[in-house]
Amino acid sequence: MKVFVSLPIIALLFLSSFIKAEEPPIKLKPYGYISYEIIYDTYRSLDSRDGELYFFPLKPNFDIHGNDINKRNKLNMLSVQSRFGANITGPDVFGARASGRIEADFFGTHQDYVRMLRLRLAFITLQWEQTQLLMGNTFHPMFVLECFPATVSFAAAVPFHPLNRSPQIRLTHKLNENFTGSLSFLIHGYHLSAGPRHQQRNSGLPDSQLQLKYSANGLLLGATAGYKFLSPRDVTGGGEATTKTVGSYNLQAFSRIDTRPVTFKFEAIYGENLSNFIMIGGYGARGVDTPENPFDWNSDYEYANLKTLSLWADIHSNHQVVQWGIFAGYTENLGSDDPFLTVPGAGLQRFTDLHYLFRISPRITWFSNNFSFGAEFSYYSAVYAEEFDMYRKPLSSMDAAINNHIILFAKYTF
Repeated sequence: MKVFVSLPIIALLFLSSFIKAEEPPIKLKPYGYISYEIIYDTYRSLDSRDGELYFFPLKPNFDIHGNDINKRNKLNMLSVQSRFGANITGPDVFGARASGRIEADFFGTHQDYVRMLRLRLAFITLQWEQTQLLMGNTFHPMFVLECFPATVSFAAAVPFHPLNRSPQIRLTHKLNENFTGSLSFLIHGYHLSAGPRHQQRNSGLPDSQLQLKYSANGLLLGATAGYKFLSPRDVTGGGEATTKTVGSYNLQAFSRIDTRPVTFKFEAIYGENLSNFIMIGGYGARGVDTPENPFDWNSDYEYANLKTLSLWADIHSNHQVVQWGIFAGYTENLGSDDPFLTVPGAGLQRFTDLHYLFRISPRITWFSNNFSFGAEFSYYSAVYAEEFDMYRKPLSSMDAAINNHIILFAKYTF
């Protein structure tokens, strides 16, 4: 009798070995927010997306009586940074937890396309116990997600802080309990260096970035070093084929200190041709142009980079209902190490009429469940160069252009 009872059990166990276990389903979790902003300025400024992406006050422009034409008030209301996205998780892949994210907003990729849908993020991650592989479009490693300005104004305090999202592949490894390192290779997307659109692609080389982070007991310390190549042209002015490239480096140090009441963030950036981060920078021809020794613009000339320094600090409270914060930033055009010439009509520089720029921005935000509203006041002082030396270093400057940039906002997060 026991044999007959056991036979069905044995048969079920045997058949179950041929039945494939059901795979975990794909899970999709949507997120996003709806924003509304009132933006007021007391001085005409360089901006984009109808003022949502703000940079700094314009260079003073005087009429026949010596009055600055740019001293004009401006007002706008916007919702273009409203966004939506989804986090996706699914079955394991090669022993790793697989996930992805896709996100879009209505910011557009250019002023001409403002209020049109734009891809912000689209990436895949494979997470092993100590190692992560990321593939897709996301923030450049210089935009450190654990340490960026928490300003109300869009783009995290550009041009003091880098703004760049690019297609990339990134390998991150946890070296021990406190240290992680990552190596990234990127091709710039719509955040391009000043100059021809496909100059990085034409170089045949990616933007390469190495980053190290230390994290313990509410302290984050990190550093980033990278190098990129650009190939500005295929043929010289004289009709000769050329494969000349221009290489440039970027260096970054950052820190974050978390305490129960307050968070402190600091960053320093130094580098050449930081224009792909929407910062002061660019490049030009290396050489001297004088009546006695005119520069040969038809030749296959070398290139010279412009250097930039940027420093910022951001402090904010961590209260759940009312949060205050203050941001301060400084960035300066340091010129070139080599004799520098601006290439006529080539547009290889960004914001390089500036000598230096300063900003200080207090802010306050109130929270109630998914709703928040608040205000930010930003004082900008932009000092433009009047004369440059042969290294494109400012020799003399104009009086500062001052703007008071005020934002009132409301946001509903889901």
